Amino acid sequence: MNLIGRIFTVLILVMSILFMGFAMMVYATHRNWRDLSQERAQQVTRLRSDNAQLESDNEELKNQYSHERAARTAALASLESQKQEALQEVEMRNQQYTELLARERELTEAVATSQRQLEQLNTQVSELQQEVRSARQDRDQQFARVQELTDKLHQAEGTRQRLSEQLQQLTEDFTAATTVLRANDLSIDTPVSRIPPDVHGEVVALDNDMLELSVGEDDGIKRGHVMLVSRSGKYLARAVVERVAPDRAIARIQYRNAPIQEGDRVQTKVEIR
Repeated sequence: MNLIGRIFTVLILVMSILFMGFAMMVYATHRNWRDLSQERAQQVTRLRSDNAQLESDNEELKNQYSHERAARTAALASLESQKQEALQEVEMRNQQYTELLARERELTEAVATSQRQLEQLNTQVSELQQEVRSARQDRDQQFARVQELTDKLHQAEGTRQRLSEQLQQLTEDFTAATTVLRANDLSIDTPVSRIPPDVHGEVVALDNDMLELSVGEDDGIKRGHVMLVSRSGKYLARAVVERVAPDRAIARIQYRNAPIQEGDRVQTKVEIR
């Protein structure tokens, strides 16, 4: 008897006990036997229907069991075949394992040799790293020095450029000053104290060879300065200052080109003494 049969046997036993319990309950309660009989008939009908359903389910389960058993038998056969293949694979793996052990011993010896060589190389690498660090420090110092010198060179170049521009400007100023000096009959050796300022005035009075001028010591005029007399841009005479006051000067005519009158223009002339 299989499991399904046992299950149904237990179910039938349970149902029998259940029916017996119903009968005892009916007997104990003294109910109406007709109603109870109809009720029990309905229950029996339901139970038979349930029993039929259970038998149908049981048959279906048997069919499923048969199919599952056949499938498991096929699976066992397949597993047996896989087992044989696995045994062969294990045998081959054992052989490979033996070969690998021998190879491992060889590799272990090679690794030990490599380890010794690696230690030697590590020592050399450490020494080289120390040399590289020293070289980098020296290179950084040299680079910083080069950068510093480059900055100084750029600064010097800027200074040189400025000095060149200043030299060119001074040369141009010197050339212009030389031209002015030559136009005024001066040289670089002429004493500066003897050079009169550029002063313009006019004749306010005259007496023979003596002229009273509208400019004086406050304008920078000194004794000995030469004054040129002109009218409408025409040269008239040259006079030398003999006396000075804060706002007046007295000059003596040294050379006369034309008559002089009050209101004629006068201006200083630079001469080399």
